[in-house]
Amino acid sequence: MYQSTFEALAVATTLTSRQEINNEDWQKIGIFFIENYIKQLGKTEKSTIGHVKGLIELKDDNFIKLSCVSQNHPVNSEMVNSEGVSNEGHLIFNAIVAGITKTKNIQYFQMALVRTCSVYDLITDYHEATHGNLDEGEKTCPVCHEHHHHGNSCAHHH
Repeated sequence: MYQSTFEALAVATTLTSRQEINNEDWQKIGIFFIENYIKQLGKTEKSTIGHVKGLIELKDDNFIKLSCVSQNHPVNSEMVNSEGVSNEGHLIFNAIVAGITKTKNIQYFQMALVRTCSVYDLITDYHEATHGNLDEGEKTCPVCHEHHHHGNSCAHHH
């Protein structure tokens, strides 16, 4: 019964820089992103964090693990190898939270991602699509596979 109150959000995206970034700076980027997501969650008064986790995969089998269990705790981070540089980081993000709608949770993720990309001059391949269950009136576009609300169509439809 208690577990059914928590919503899960899982997203995979690639963060790309025009220049190579050392592994220690990728770790700072990951911490910044998780902190921003946690700060967004704090805007919802009754939100509860089950866990927030991230994994950034870098080249040469290097990776960074990130986790946080509370707004009152720092982000935990573990890096396999501090040596090395990459211009791409594959982010796998997972959050289990309660007291917040799935739509709002996705919005908070997007806001944290946009802020991180802006501050660190990164681009992402993440597309702002609703994940999981569709809201009433939402249809999946057969062309771009995005979701369009209440009969609004994307530019593919003429």
